[in-house]
Amino acid sequence: MKFKSLTALTAGITIALSSLGAPLGAKAETMLHMQATSRYDSGVQNEDGGTTEIVAYNADNQKYYVINGTTKQIEVVALPNTASFTTLKAEKSINLEEGLKKIKPTFTYGDVTSISINTELKTIVAAVQAAGTNDNGLAVFLNYDGVIQHVVEAGKQPDMITFTPDGKKALVANEGEPREGYDKAVDPEGSVTVIDLANGITNATAQNVTFEALDAQREKLVAQGVIVKKNTAPSVDFEPEYIAVNAASDKAYVTLQEANAIATLDLTTNQWIDVKSLGLKDHSLEKNALDFRKDKKIAIQPENLFGLYMPDGIASYEVNGKTYLVTANEGDSRDWEGYINEIETELDGNEVVLFDPSDYDGLDASKTYSFGARSFSIYEADTMKQVYDSGSDFEKLTAQALPEYFNVSNNNTKLDNRSGKKGPEPEDVKIGQIADRFYAFVGLERIGGIMMYDITNPSAPTFVQYINERDFSEDIKGDVSPEGLAFIAAEKSPTGLPTLLAAHEVSGTVAAYTIGAPKAVTFTDIQGHWAQTAIEHVASVGIFKGVTKERFNPNEQLTKAQFITALSRTQQLVPSTSAPFTDVKATHYFSEAVAWAYDNQLIETTSRQFKPNNAMTREQAAQILYRYLQQTGYEFLTQQTQAYTDDATISSAAKEAVYALQQAGIMTGNEQQQFNPQATLTRAEAAAILSPLF
Repeated sequence: MKFKSLTALTAGITIALSSLGAPLGAKAETMLHMQATSRYDSGVQNEDGGTTEIVAYNADNQKYYVINGTTKQIEVVALPNTASFTTLKAEKSINLEEGLKKIKPTFTYGDVTSISINTELKTIVAAVQAAGTNDNGLAVFLNYDGVIQHVVEAGKQPDMITFTPDGKKALVANEGEPREGYDKAVDPEGSVTVIDLANGITNATAQNVTFEALDAQREKLVAQGVIVKKNTAPSVDFEPEYIAVNAASDKAYVTLQEANAIATLDLTTNQWIDVKSLGLKDHSLEKNALDFRKDKKIAIQPENLFGLYMPDGIASYEVNGKTYLVTANEGDSRDWEGYINEIETELDGNEVVLFDPSDYDGLDASKTYSFGARSFSIYEADTMKQVYDSGSDFEKLTAQALPEYFNVSNNNTKLDNRSGKKGPEPEDVKIGQIADRFYAFVGLERIGGIMMYDITNPSAPTFVQYINERDFSEDIKGDVSPEGLAFIAAEKSPTGLPTLLAAHEVSGTVAAYTIGAPKAVTFTDIQGHWAQTAIEHVASVGIFKGVTKERFNPNEQLTKAQFITALSRTQQLVPSTSAPFTDVKATHYFSEAVAWAYDNQLIETTSRQFKPNNAMTREQAAQILYRYLQQTGYEFLTQQTQAYTDDATISSAAKEAVYALQQAGIMTGNEQQQFNPQATLTRAEAAAILSPLF
């Protein structure tokens, strides 16, 4: 009873369930709920991405600053103080190119790629690339109005910039990609620029930390699984993608996406501590199943395939004094002027894209590799030991939420379009603390939307919600392709609620999601129904869902499969072998729930038949619920019970459960003191029984 259900689906295209961190059967905590409360539309769309990419929030003026890769400017937008949905406009645009012409007239402006804000220093810093791919870029410091305060030279192709938590340094990830090809030009060195701000912004000094010190360790790195291009030094081949910093501000963790590795930088000495391979994801395991066939249908299954994690975004947090890293495992190929490391082939007649290992050391050429892991992972920062991976969650959840648009791309709505490549493609991850719990927010670049997980326990995260505000009536409409995220703590938000900002690079929009109490659930067919309150409650916490967006069908009979599935949504489900029922197939929506119930002795079989579509009787429900509560440590009081007038019709195997639930007030009889053991449960009756427990 340790793995939270992945199947709780509420109305619309939001999946959610209660954030139950307590033991089985304890009262469920109130579910946090994300809802879109504002949208800024830049007016610029691009099916190839690159519009509104990175967003940063300024708590001092309650505005966010978003980079527009098309206009190459920074747009400033005020965040409203209402949770009612609001359409926003930019207050101003900051033209860095014009400002830099006056300060560095010899610098040829290429693009602005990243932004970070430090309210202690009252400054904004932006990463600016030069037009020449082998020329050094800049870290540009500005005041809140966009006036340049200071400029520091960075490395080649600065792609991400951030402040350390103590505010004493700014760090720049300089990607150094061979954008002109490997044959026509020099492959620029990747590096991290460490900017010391101890003496103030205008006196900032910088050191560009390359990977040259690791060139002598190439053989060792390769032996440990770090991917390096053949006949290429690490200092040339490594391409820093993203940076996270620990709470003490003395270590930086840098994703080397193409190398499938994370490098650790000592910020007290500005020297590399190590580079660790993230290893392989074995997709032949059931827990790592994926849809790898572009066959226009949903088929999540194990494959003889190894995923290269290749994370893009990375974030850090601390639990009990230990630093953990959270990665968004996107995957990335190299496609530069006549060079590509993809293999386009077919699997059972279906188009797939594989990683070509022939030009790389650090891999076994006999294995089949794919780009990315379609997941997020958590690692111990000191050892890079993986303590958690979300496995198949993202594809299972999106398949449930949007079955007609499963694995579509960010520039089309063709079913299964991305299955043979990188699936939903997790791009960025941000961590937010709400009360005493930590949450990870992961943006899915292709199908779109945000995944929210409770990661308070790093080794056992729990899914909370999936929200997607894309409008699938057109290829590009609504919020399409989240690129950069920013979390705003409640005390810094104008609404007083935790808020997540998501910049979407294809639709050119920025969405704000407030995070608060459970979403009210109202079905059109329960108004005035005796069980209305109970139905709304179990639906809001994700235990039940409607038969459609508008209808609950309260008086419809509940099947055995539906009852077990609803109960399973209150808990984490341990990955399990299939239950020994011949009428429960792995493809059935209830298969995981039934296996969970069988493993935990909530159900049993002597005939190898579960009969999932049979109506659930009252005495069957009583036995299952009684066993469920027993395993939670629920204390049933020993006291005299009143015999039902139809006691003789209750099976002997069910009597203990029936009377235990009676004395607990959980499941009782009618006014005639009848239990009606063989009567079938309706959906409304089941909701009324379960609602007080959760």
